[in-house]
Amino acid sequence: MRKWNYNKAIKEIKKNGYFVYKNFLSKKDLNEIKGSLLDTLNYVKKSPHRDLRSKYYFIKKYNKKLKGNWYDIANYNLTIRKFVHSKDVLELVKKYYNSKTVFSVRPCIHAHDASNDFLLKPHQETNMFSRDGILLWIPLFDTNQDTGGLTIYEKSHLNGFFKHALSNEKSKKSKVWTKNFTHISDSIVKRFQKKNLSIKAGSGVFIVNSLIHCGYQMKKRNHVRITLTERFNPLQKIPFLRNDKAQLKIPYTIDYNKIID
Repeated sequence: MRKWNYNKAIKEIKKNGYFVYKNFLSKKDLNEIKGSLLDTLNYVKKSPHRDLRSKYYFIKKYNKKLKGNWYDIANYNLTIRKFVHSKDVLELVKKYYNSKTVFSVRPCIHAHDASNDFLLKPHQETNMFSRDGILLWIPLFDTNQDTGGLTIYEKSHLNGFFKHALSNEKSKKSKVWTKNFTHISDSIVKRFQKKNLSIKAGSGVFIVNSLIHCGYQMKKRNHVRITLTERFNPLQKIPFLRNDKAQLKIPYTIDYNKIID
């Protein structure tokens, strides 16, 4: 049973844009989640691997498409949903936004390996149901300067939402892994102090939507960084329920700062 100081967590999120709950998941919880993901990979192709990281590379070598299918179906894994939709997490979001009703955007996993080819550029959480929201980020393995991890841009949440685009200023010089992912201009990002977080396995990071963040590179070979994520939206500021012409998810092109109840 987790012991929460909701007031402290809310205060830190408002001040820093994020809050870290150390040991959010127990070792037993982590083993249950890893076991479920390993079991799913073993269904793709049986092997004697009992370590999730080595099994990941085995399946990647065996069939990249099926590895991708494993990633996609993990979104519907009820073991994962059980932990990210726990009662105390929902209570934090409800208290933070003073909302009795919150919505799940989509629980999922993120798997980043030593190729570093799927790192996200600096961004805020857009394309959600509501303007406001909280991202939950839980690594299954330790994150640090060797294994890569989460980068935040300090105090950037205090400036509201910035304009996002499908390409950034370096798009012609550097590879962008997907044309459908939105980025914030480098000229805006450089205004804020960059901080690479080192988060222990099982700790939960709660990030407000407007905090600029991204991933940083892994240096350790044959390692894979797997994280659980979920995005929670409060009932307030959902255009879809107030405007019959509004889309279910708010397009990144809209000025988020103008969305009001």
